[in-house]
Amino acid sequence: MKGRRILLTGASGAIGRALALALGREGAFVVGVYRSSEKAAAALRLSLARQGSVVRADLATEAGRAAVVEACEDGIDGAVLCAGIARHGPFVDPEAPREAADLSAQIQTNLESPLRLVQALAAADVLRAGASLVFVSSNLARLGVAGTVGYAASKAGLEGAVRALAAELGPAGVRVNAIAPGLLLSSMGRQRSAETLGWIARMTPLRRLGEPQDVVGPTLFLLGSAAAFVTGQVIDVDGGASIAGV
Repeated sequence: MKGRRILLTGASGAIGRALALALGREGAFVVGVYRSSEKAAAALRLSLARQGSVVRADLATEAGRAAVVEACEDGIDGAVLCAGIARHGPFVDPEAPREAADLSAQIQTNLESPLRLVQALAAADVLRAGASLVFVSSNLARLGVAGTVGYAASKAGLEGAVRALAAELGPAGVRVNAIAPGLLLSSMGRQRSAETLGWIARMTPLRRLGEPQDVVGPTLFLLGSAAAFVTGQVIDVDGGASIAGV
């Protein structure tokens, strides 16, 4: 990773921060993007020091995407599209009128925004030869868990896009893959009750919940030269939860 420039969206979140710091330790220069968490972004900026820059941008807007492209004008060797939101609750419920807005927000943030950003990066010709794109999906894209309709739909769409983008960008030498974490002990995961978290841990083959740090190794693999012949793949990082149907 030494000397490589890596774009990282969602850099102020738990997964994003773990990835940013790991990339910095590996010698990469990180272009971190965040939307609103000023305190977390300031802490990350301080931690990265000369190993990165941190940019505020709303990826749902053309201006936000343009700001990210400008920050990458010297070219990038890879990108991790990590920004995302989750809204859990019943979908078919006449007593929950907010669900329509939640669905739109999740589709926009989790699916449309990262794809539009890749489109803008490609149009600006900042993806260097051999660049690797890694999207962050979720094992919920395939598990079928009640109360996750909008989130699952956005992530399932993302996984379909990964395969299609891999076919489209492969001739240019750009690889496209995804990782699909299970429930992690991050801000999203901690929204669940202690009872639910305990049950999921017991049902997971590795008998524990994941940590943001668990995502780092697989992502670095996909970004690096060891995965030079890997594209169009989705790697579950969930302790075996997906094979157990958790």
